[in-house]
Amino acid sequence: MEGLSPVLILGILLTSGFLAGLAARAVGLPRIIGYIIVGILFSHGLLGGKFNFSTEGWAPVLTNIALGIIAYLVGSEINLNNLRKEEKTVISAVLGQSIGAIAFLSFGLWGLSSIFSFLPHINFYQALVFGAVAIATAPATSIGIIEEYGAKGKLTDDLLGIIAVDDAIGIIFFTLILGISADTALAENLLTGLKELGGSLLLGGGLGAALGLLGKYIKSENLRLSMIIGFIFVAFGVSKLFDFSILLSCMTLGLVSELFYPRKQKEWLLPLQHLEELVFLLFFTLAGIKFKLDIFLNSVVLILIYILLRVSGKYIGAYLGMGLAGSEKKTRRLLGLCLFPQAGVAIGLAILASNQPGFKEQGELLVNIVLGSTIIFALISPLITKYALKKAGDIDGT
Repeated sequence: MEGLSPVLILGILLTSGFLAGLAARAVGLPRIIGYIIVGILFSHGLLGGKFNFSTEGWAPVLTNIALGIIAYLVGSEINLNNLRKEEKTVISAVLGQSIGAIAFLSFGLWGLSSIFSFLPHINFYQALVFGAVAIATAPATSIGIIEEYGAKGKLTDDLLGIIAVDDAIGIIFFTLILGISADTALAENLLTGLKELGGSLLLGGGLGAALGLLGKYIKSENLRLSMIIGFIFVAFGVSKLFDFSILLSCMTLGLVSELFYPRKQKEWLLPLQHLEELVFLLFFTLAGIKFKLDIFLNSVVLILIYILLRVSGKYIGAYLGMGLAGSEKKTRRLLGLCLFPQAGVAIGLAILASNQPGFKEQGELLVNIVLGSTIIFALISPLITKYALKKAGDIDGT
């Protein structure tokens, strides 16, 4: 069969993804699970091969643009008020769970793949990238549970502060680690990573300040939307030109633009809310297309190991970090249970890693592990988060 046109493929993916998202929501799951499953069904090893879906030439561009918009949203939604409430606790917990995730995944995957021959070999640098991807926590699950049950209390305040900056810290760690290469000297590695980090922050910060200040003169919501998308594209393009981190540049753009906007954060975010679901639908269906059935079937054990190491690293890291901040034992014991959800940013980081030179084979493995574990986390995380908040006394009743 002759290959279908990109427009038709995109239409099939978006329509099918939309319907699957409604079905997922009807049974109490996040819509993105429906989007991912549709993408997986139309991957090359399944229906995509039968219907000759070809996405190689155009999908990466759309995926990267969607990822830039998602990063902008992550930055814009950082709530500094929640962060300031428990600043010391939040910083300690975020750093603790980030270092914990990197340490457990890096040493765990590297060590286990070296010991057991049935596991794919993962060198230490690749294991570090796996660890950096594992940091990101999807905020939607926690926020959804908090809003649904009206949770209020110490654990809720700490959790809101942590998820406000967790993805940002994950992107920063990922940017630094990805700048490291086994082929060059450590000093050169660090210099490259710092250049990418600093350049991304300066670019995003400068454009964000200009966007926020300009925004106060634009009253029309539709015009603000066009302006925001334009600035995101500029940040995206300049980042590509100078080898900066697209994610970090766009995230900084979102954070700084909101800070420089003279009115409410909610008003600044309003224009993009019209596009947000379309961006998620586009990104997650195209991410699912990267699914490789043979890699997945050969990696079921590795997916379970990834889940176990990630859960352990984030829980223990958050517990120790909050202990250093002097948090009460009950909160320390329960907070880590709320940090397991994983979604957009983690998948985006995995896709970026898979596009790196010399990382293709392990990159495909990473994408499939993250896709598989995201679905599992989406099934179990809401129940665990609700349990923790209820145990803390932040949720009344059943």
